Amino acid sequence: MLCEKCNKRVATIHLIKLINGEKSEVRLCESCAKEISDISLVGSLGSIDEISIPNILGGFFESIDKNKPNKIEVICKKCGLTYSQFKASGQLGCDECYQSFSSYLRPMFKRIQGDLEHIGKVPKRSGVKLVEKKKYVNLKKELQKAILEEEYERAAVLRDKIKDIENSRTEVGKDEKLDL
Repeated sequence: MLCEKCNKRVATIHLIKLINGEKSEVRLCESCAKEISDISLVGSLGSIDEISIPNILGGFFESIDKNKPNKIEVICKKCGLTYSQFKASGQLGCDECYQSFSSYLRPMFKRIQGDLEHIGKVPKRSGVKLVEKKKYVNLKKELQKAILEEEYERAAVLRDKIKDIENSRTEVGKDEKLDL
């Protein structure tokens, strides 16, 4: 695609401006982008070295930290990483850090991803088995919950659905178990 300003060079920069809910887009070559006075690439972005994960995530952490009333330093029990160190580096030290910093990470993940559970896409060929297994596991969990809440009619319906899945697996001749 050609630059929308000079129509001579290839547009390598795609700018999107969002002001008061109004979106405007422009595709420019590097030299035309530098000429526009209100778009100073180096001035607005800083040097390329400054664009890093900690800098990008810094705004998320600061807004989350403002919502947390306690200023007690959280430390990972396994690796000893502090939350302040994590904020500065943008890297967790170990798998326990997710648990240790969860009260700070969960709101950030929810803001970025829209939810805390990743649903994702499932491959068409090999994903059928995965979807079936997940459905089976979820039905078993719902059944346990219904039993604990003494909703026996709902539990009976769920039990029948589970049996249908188990029977359909044996009818097709699949000997694999669905249990995890």
